[in-house]
Amino acid sequence: MTVKAWSPATRLRPRSSNARRACPTKPSKPSWRKSAKRIPKPAKRNRKNSSTRLFTTKWKKAASSRASLAKFRSQEYEVRLIILTITFAFFASFAATPPTPLYAGEAGLTTIRYAVSGRTAADWPVQAAKEKKFFHKHGLFLEEIIIPGGPNTVRAVISGTVPLGRINPDRIIEAAEKGAKAKVISGDLQKLPYDFMARSEIKTGAELKGKVIGVDSLTGGTTFMLTEVAQKAFNLSEKDYKLLVVGTSPERYAALKGGSVHASFMGPPFNIRAIKDGFTKLTNFHDYLGPIQFVGTFAHEDFLKANRGDAVRFVRAIIEGTRWLYDPRNKEDALALHMQALKSNREGAEADYKYMVEEFKPWPTDGAINKQAIAKTMELRVKANKYEPGKVPPYTNYVDLSIAEEAVKGLR
Repeated sequence: MTVKAWSPATRLRPRSSNARRACPTKPSKPSWRKSAKRIPKPAKRNRKNSSTRLFTTKWKKAASSRASLAKFRSQEYEVRLIILTITFAFFASFAATPPTPLYAGEAGLTTIRYAVSGRTAADWPVQAAKEKKFFHKHGLFLEEIIIPGGPNTVRAVISGTVPLGRINPDRIIEAAEKGAKAKVISGDLQKLPYDFMARSEIKTGAELKGKVIGVDSLTGGTTFMLTEVAQKAFNLSEKDYKLLVVGTSPERYAALKGGSVHASFMGPPFNIRAIKDGFTKLTNFHDYLGPIQFVGTFAHEDFLKANRGDAVRFVRAIIEGTRWLYDPRNKEDALALHMQALKSNREGAEADYKYMVEEFKPWPTDGAINKQAIAKTMELRVKANKYEPGKVPPYTNYVDLSIAEEAVKGLR
């Protein structure tokens, strides 16, 4: 009679009594409990999760064979995978769509979704309008949606996902020329509060030759501005330095501090932080550019046609927020708002207030699009070879001046 050699694999299969006696390497009449002791023990589980350990222990005690134990492990893996998937989806939903805060009297208000690429001191009037309930006053509830990156903010609005957004008008002009249905409806910043910052070892702009400068895009409006400032202030051409896309002011500050770029430009509070950190301030953009429509609120044209009244009331609330911010009597509340919104300390808030509110004053008090400033935006596009000679379109193709005009009339 031929007898198969015993192996761990054959141990798991039922045997006849003859097969057991014939196998020389197999102990006679072994109990399953004894044979299981020869199987290497599995690695100890993490004992930090007591509920999981209890769950595992109960199932293990119920396992009466090696096969059932293997089946249990498979089921346990599937359960953990399901739990992990559900947990990930739960937190991802919060990251994608921040929870909307509830205010007393929110019922009956018209919700306005508003896309921004980040949060800096530049949007102080918007935060003031929220905190002081100016939006509520005009029957609106503002739902701010932070979408990192200017191009992504533009896409959110021109796709119809979000009706309103806040961005450099150059991006809206670029999108509109490619067929997007969007227009700038108010001028949020008509002066550029950007400082050109460099590593501490760089003392002059001329030393940027051959260096890497951090930007938010290779073809955006701020990059056109940087090119002009570098040429006027430091006599550097575009071939004299390299550009690295790193993001908006917070990311550019981090890139400079982390050493991945030699220089970059940034606005409050990051320019002030950079100076405090020992970085070199080379110049200010406004000194060489003058008035320029740096930031504006824009809207999808379909939204403007169907909800013009909401757009007017939205701009009106921001105008009130701006005027409140400029009022010296509100300084303490404004500082508290800065510290809350930007997670800053008292010193940083006071520095931003002095620079932005008391000295630089970039926000218009009537929400208007500055004609000289938007004309400068078009001039930079011409210098960037965006148009053929003699074929520069009027800026009025991309803006709706009537929204801000109507908004301010309701406040006078």
